[in-house]
Amino acid sequence: MGFAPRTRVKPAATMLLLGSAPASHADKYADWRGVDALMLTGAEKLATKGSPSKALAEVIWGVSIGDIDFEGLDRLKEKGCDFVVPASDDHPATVLRDDDMGRGYEVDTMLSESVARALEFLPVDFLFLTPPKNLWPLKLSSLITLESTIGLVGSHFVLRVEKPPSSGDLEMVRNLPVDALLIDLTSTSESDLKKYRDCIDGLPPRKPRAGGGDHPDATMPQTGAPTGGHQHDHDDDDDWDDRAPSP
Repeated sequence: MGFAPRTRVKPAATMLLLGSAPASHADKYADWRGVDALMLTGAEKLATKGSPSKALAEVIWGVSIGDIDFEGLDRLKEKGCDFVVPASDDHPATVLRDDDMGRGYEVDTMLSESVARALEFLPVDFLFLTPPKNLWPLKLSSLITLESTIGLVGSHFVLRVEKPPSSGDLEMVRNLPVDALLIDLTSTSESDLKKYRDCIDGLPPRKPRAGGGDHPDATMPQTGAPTGGHQHDHDDDDDWDDRAPSP
C-alpha cells in the first residue's frame, strides 16, 4: 500500500492487524490499542467539507466508500486518509484515481483468472480476501482454496476473519502469503483482540518460498502527516510502510 514517510521504531512485522468500524464511531475505535490500521465503513461524510476527527490524526486509516468524485478524494487526502477501498464494482471508477493514497479491492475465492489479470494492471495495492466460511480450524481444502486464489495475483492480501486462529493455522495462512488480517471491531471483544495481537506478534520470521523470491514484510501505506514516527517512500509502489503494533 502506499503512504507518508515514517521512522522505523522496531523490526517490520510479518503480518498486520486491521480493524473495520463505522465511520460514525471513528472516535471510539481510533483509540483501540493493538490494531495497526483502521478501515472506516459508511465513510461518505468524510469526503465532504468539514474537519476530520482529531482521533484519526494519530492512526493509519482508510475508507470503504461508494460514490465519490475527484473533489471527494482530494478532501479525504487532505484529512489524512491513507487508503481507499471501493465498496462495490457498481460505483464510479473515479475511486481508482492514481494518487498518493493506497488502493484496495474486495475479492473472494471465486476470483477468475481474467479478473486477476486485470487487477495486475489496475492501480490496486492490496486485496481484501473473503475466505470460505468456518475457516478455523484450518482444513487442507480451505488452505488449497486460499492458495489457488492468492496465487492468481501478485498483490498484498488482507484476509477477513471472524474469530482468532491458532498460532499454527495463522502461520500457515501467513506463509501463503497473507500480509494482514481484517477484523470487525464492532463484534470483537477485548479478549479476542488480545488473542489476535498475541498470535500475530508471536509469529516466527517468514521463510523463503520454494522457487520464488522473498515476500516483502507487511507494512501499511500512509499519506497523512507523519504520526507516531513511521514514514513511507512514495517512490516504491510495492513498499508498505511498517507500523509497529501498540504495546
